[in-house]
Amino acid sequence: MKAYSFQNCVVLVNGVEITNWSDGDDVLDIKRRKNSIEDKVGADGKMMMTIGSDKSGSFTFKLQATSPSNKFLGAIQSLGEAGAQTFVPVTVQFLDTYRNDMSIGTVGYITKPADIKRGASAGDTEWEIVVENLNTLLGDAADILAGA
Repeated sequence: MKAYSFQNCVVLVNGVEITNWSDGDDVLDIKRRKNSIEDKVGADGKMMMTIGSDKSGSFTFKLQATSPSNKFLGAIQSLGEAGAQTFVPVTVQFLDTYRNDMSIGTVGYITKPADIKRGASAGDTEWEIVVENLNTLLGDAADILAGA
């Protein structure tokens, strides 16, 4: 049997750990923005494929409204918004320390300030970081021995 726990997941932005995640099954979304390989089928039914060079990707995460990471991410975003002189390139690292899944995104930016949502219950604070180069390596945890 295999196991999974978000408690084994670590996300670092410019070397700082992101904390106080929201709840739900979609608090972290890592993906490439374009397909790596595309195809085209000609009038005669023959297919060709094109291997693209676009390896850009995005990291989207939802944090609790009270997460101290919101202030940190907001500060980085503000520097970028202020102009080229103060822009800080963003590097994002994800690691599932049990399964050994990892993603590394380099030379990125935070797309916009987080929206503010307030109401009777605490809302999520959602951030998106777009990176020029996203590489992912999926690992595999050891099987849990049953009855051994």
